[in-house]
Parts: sequence; C-alpha cells; structure tokens
Amino acid sequence: MENEEKAEQDTTEELLDTYERKRKNKADDVIATQAVLCILLAALFCCGRYFYPDITEAVFARLKGFAEDRSCVIVNPIDLLRDFFDKH
Repeated sequence: MENEEKAEQDTTEELLDTYERKRKNKADDVIATQAVLCILLAALFCCGRYFYPDITEAVFARLKGFAEDRSCVIVNPIDLLRDFFDKH
C-alpha cells in the first residue's frame, strides 16, 4: 500500500517538474522556431531566385506588400489619444 502511494507521488512530482520545465522553455522554443523558419525562407528565396526568378520576384513583392501594409497593423492607443485631444 505504501509503495503504491509512493509511486503515485513520484509520478505526480515528475509530471509537475516536467510541466514546469516545458513552461519555462516556451519562449525559447518560439524564438528557435522563428529562427528556423527565417533561415528556411531565406534559403528558399535564394534557390527560387536562381531557378524561378519570375515566380520568386512575384512572391517577394507580395510578401513585401504585406510587410508595408499599414491597414493590418494595430493602431497605437497613445497616438489615438493624442489625435483625440488635438481635435478638442
């Protein structure tokens, strides 16, 4: 009976430790994933520019358009307040 309780406690403690480790390393995982994606995209654009320059140029122009488009960007609330008070 005591062995079963001890085994359950060890299992629970191990699960909690595992959960805490995963929770603490979450930001590192996101950063690593973004870095890998950036490297892969850069490699794809380089290879695409060599083999399919027209298609790669069109895709790059579309991506650049998304990056420059201000309509999808969240408006800065401080600028909204400043504009509001400037009008009044």
